[in-house]
Formats: sequence, structure tokens, C-alpha cells
Amino acid sequence: MGGSTALAALAGCISTGGDGGDGGDGSDGSDGSDGSDGSDGSDGGSGGSARLWVDLADAEDEALSEYIGQYESETGDTINKEAPGGELDEQLETAIPAGDGPDSWIWAHDWVGRFAVREDPPFLYDASDDIDVSLDDYTETAQEAAQFDGGLYGLPFASETVALFYNEDLVDEPPETMAEMVSIMDEHHDPENGQYGLSYPATDPYFASGFIQAYGGDLFDESNLEVGVDSDACKQGIDALQTLFEYIPSDPGYESQIVAFADGLAPFAINGPWELGNLQGEIDNLGVTTLPTVEGNNPRTYSGIQLFYFSSMLADADASTVDAATGLAEWYTTNEDIVLTNADEQGYIPVLADAVDNDDLSAEVQAFARQVDHGVPIPSHPDMDSVWTPVTEALERVFNGEQDGDAALDQAASEIREAL
Repeated sequence: MGGSTALAALAGCISTGGDGGDGGDGSDGSDGSDGSDGSDGSDGGSGGSARLWVDLADAEDEALSEYIGQYESETGDTINKEAPGGELDEQLETAIPAGDGPDSWIWAHDWVGRFAVREDPPFLYDASDDIDVSLDDYTETAQEAAQFDGGLYGLPFASETVALFYNEDLVDEPPETMAEMVSIMDEHHDPENGQYGLSYPATDPYFASGFIQAYGGDLFDESNLEVGVDSDACKQGIDALQTLFEYIPSDPGYESQIVAFADGLAPFAINGPWELGNLQGEIDNLGVTTLPTVEGNNPRTYSGIQLFYFSSMLADADASTVDAATGLAEWYTTNEDIVLTNADEQGYIPVLADAVDNDDLSAEVQAFARQVDHGVPIPSHPDMDSVWTPVTEALERVFNGEQDGDAALDQAASEIREAL
């Protein structure tokens, strides 16, 4: 969710509410966790109060607020939804050791391994004994994403990856191959007049993963804990990625890129379902399709499973707070109406087993789901943390013309191995 750590795009986390992160609202939420706020006026619920940190795109945030209101009305619990006020992982690293962290937060599954191994202090709470729903309610991949080394550290509600958005007023037929896409981009790319072939934060490894891994290479092979950044297959992939570099705005940052497409200045955007609601409000005729093949190979994009994480703050919390935090996650992730509405309005790809094959899923969601099938889950092993920054910096050097692709990947791989 976007800008601008390597994974910020995964949670659709570009737009943050700055006021929510200055600690004022957070202090209220912390005090409320003893149940005092939630006990007033509730209708038969536990009266618990829990803090939830979210860093979502505007449309996602608004929808979640409405659902939280429904949950509070039905249960009598109080959920204090707050913006972290900065990069979510950085804020967690500060708040949890200080005893002022949230009870739950939303992010992709790749942080599970990273935080599950933390012990001093612990960052996650194993809710295996607190959850009433069956994990069989979710797809197998989603079940695995929420667990690490026998612990259950969250509940899943959606999968996501990047795919190809296109403006139907500028593109007659969506491209199936890279060559077809290049041909269309050539027709529109005129940077001197503010027109571009593509909107794409291409120096972010999450966004770039599909093309780098298109020839079968893996940036990091979680099955044997091997670094594959400098493999021949990944070097073939970066050649394809460099083709796309030529068609995007000069600033590869997330905001600069998405604005170009939203303003009708580019026929294509490579982005995720978290932008679907926003872009549908900007582009009259919006299409979504899978990424074009590269010499017959489907780009193997990283996919993430969105979770309600359970924070270690729950370990010493009142039972009513635990019930409120886990109760919201259970209610939200297993409510088929919510899952299907989010699929329709936000582009969320369902991981609730009963909703996965629903015939009412939109064409846009089906396109993202097909791209997920082509891709691979983001490795959640803690060693993956050492991969993101060197690969980001390698892509930036290539984009800026400071280094060729092979040399950049060789340097990144060396830096990663030194860090492990």
C-alpha cells in the first residue's frame, strides 16, 4: 500500500489524515480502552473500546468509517479509528515500545513475520484463543498469511496486486502484449506538452516486481531463503522494466505518477485496487486488465493479503478491549455483504471463501483476481526486510541513468547478502 516506503502502496496508504496522528485523538482512544467510553449507551454489547490505526486512500477510509459505525451500533463497542500521522511502520516502532500503540492496525501480510519474531518488546498478539470464527472461512492463502510459526496474528479481508488501468477514451482495446502497449504509449507520449504514455511508480519494488520476476526469477525465494535479485532471470526482467521507464513522468514518486493518469494525461496506469474508487471518480470510462505479457511471460507481481493485525497492546488489555478489537475483525472479514460491497466499490479481491467465486464480482475485480493468479505472495519472512531498500535504490539508479540494470541488481544483491 504507496508512498513511499517500498511497500506503502500495499495498503493504499498514500492519503493520511495528518490530524489523527498528533496524539490528541490517540490519547482518548488509549484511555477509552478500559471500557469507560464504550459502556455509555451501548445496546447489549461488551462496551469495550479499541484503537485501530489505518492509513488508507480516501474512498477506502470513508467506507471503513461507515462500517465501523455499523459495528458500534450492533455491538455497543467503541472503535477509535485513527491515522498514524506518518509512515505506519515507523509510528508503530515508536508507539508500541512506549505503551501507546494501537490495539489493531490494517496492513498487508508481509509484516507478520517481521513483527512476530520481535520479543523485546513484542509487537503482535496471538489471538488463537480469542477468535470465534473458523479459519476455514478464508482461502488457504489468506489463512497462511495471517499466521506465523503457529500463532494467529490477524484476520484477512482482501488480496491485492497491481494491474493495468486504462482510459477507454484513449485506448480502443487494452493491450495483451508489451509490444502492443508500447505502440499505444508511443501515440500519446509527449512530455514536453505534459502528456505521457504511462503512470507508474516504477522504482518501487512492489510495483516493479511483476516485470522483474516475469522470466521466473524471484527477488527473494522464501522457500530456501535465497536472494535472487542478481539472477539471470531477474536481469532479463529489468530490461523489460526499463522499456516502461521511458514513458512515465520524470518524478517516479507515487503522487506524481497517479495524478498524471487521474488528470487524463496518460492512457495507462499501473496501480492497485485501492485506487479504483478514486479513479472511477476521475476517469469517466475506466478499464482494468492484467499486465501485458513480456515475450509470452505473464508478469509475476507481488500480491498482498490485507489483515486486521492484532497488536501486543492486547496482551495486557481488558477483556472488553480484546473483544472489541477481535470482534470488529471477525465481523468485518466474514460479513459477505461487506466483502462483496468492498469488491464492487473499492476493488478489493475477496479472500472469504464463500465470496471468491461469486458471479456478481465486477469486471475490474475479476481482472485484479486474474493478475493475482499470475503473481506470487510477498515473502513474509523477516529476511525480506533486507531486500526492499537495496532494490529500491538500485531501481532509482537505473531510472536516473546512473547505472545499468545488471550492475544495479548485482550491487543490490551484494548489499542484501551483507545485511543478512
